[in-house]
Amino acid sequence: MLRLVLAWDDLRVFLAVNRTRSHAAAARSLRVAATTIGRRMLALEQAVGARLFTRSPEGLVATAAARALLARAERVEAEVLEAERELSGADARPTGTVRITCGEGFAMFALAPALPRFLAAHPGLLVEVRADARALDLARGEADVALRSFRPRERSLVGRRLGVERYGLYASEGYLRERGAPRKASELTNHDLLIYDAPMDKAFSAQAWLLRLAAPPRRMTRINTTTAMHAACAAGAGIAILNHSYLRPDAPVKRVLPDLDPPTSEMWALTHPDLRSAARVAAALKWLEELVREGGHDR
Repeated sequence: MLRLVLAWDDLRVFLAVNRTRSHAAAARSLRVAATTIGRRMLALEQAVGARLFTRSPEGLVATAAARALLARAERVEAEVLEAERELSGADARPTGTVRITCGEGFAMFALAPALPRFLAAHPGLLVEVRADARALDLARGEADVALRSFRPRERSLVGRRLGVERYGLYASEGYLRERGAPRKASELTNHDLLIYDAPMDKAFSAQAWLLRLAAPPRRMTRINTTTAMHAACAAGAGIAILNHSYLRPDAPVKRVLPDLDPPTSEMWALTHPDLRSAARVAAALKWLEELVREGGHDR
C-alpha cells in the first residue's frame, strides 16, 4: 500500500485557492506566479488521486474530495503558523521581516514619509506594507501588525488603542470661489460632496453624519481611496471629509464650517498574542504609536 505524502507548500496553495476561488487571486495572495498555483494544484491532485475543484461561472468550486481535505489542511496551517509565531517571538533583536497592514491613506500620508527614518534606526528589519482596505487576517499570518480605525472585534488578537482620528470639512479655494462657502450646515445641500463608496455610509461614522446633514446634496461623487479623495478635493470637485493629520500646512484646501466637528474614529494597532513580545513586532508597534502621536491624534 502506497503512503500518501502531502507537502505543506501544496496545502498552502490549496487553501488559498479554496478561499479565493481563483488561481489568479490565489497567486496574488501568496505573491507567486499563477503558473506556480496551477503546478502545485496539479501535484496535489495527483497525490490525492482526485480532482479538487471544478469550474463554474462564479469561480472554482470545491469537490467532495476538497471538502474532506479542507479541515485537515486548516489544522496543518494552524500548527505551522503557531510554530512560526513561537519562533518569531523568541527574537531578542528587531530583525527579520515585519508585515504591516493599514489603510491606504495612513500608508500614503503618515507611514511612507517616516519609513526611511524607521529603517535607518532598525537596519536588521525588512518591512512589508500592505495598504489594504480589507481587514487582513492576522490569525492566518496575512500580516503581523494591523492598524485599524475601529475597535477590534477578534478575541484571538490583542489590541492597543493609539488615539483617535479627527476630521473636518474641506474644499479648495477654487471651488469656494466658484460655488461660495457654506455659512451654516443647512447650506451644504446646495453643494457638491465627495464621499467614499456606499459600504462606508455605515462603516464610517463621519460619512454617515455628513449624509444626514446634507441630505440631499446638489451632487454626490463617490471615491474609493483616500489619496484620490484628497486629490479630487484639491482639484475643486467638491467638499470632502478629510483627516486633519493628513494635511500639511501648505495643503491646497481650506476648512469649511470649522465649528462643525464630524464624529471621530478610534485608531487601534492589533497583533497576535504570540507575536507581541517579538522584537520586530514590538518595534513596529512602538513606531506606529509614535506616528499617531506625531500626527496630532488625541489619545
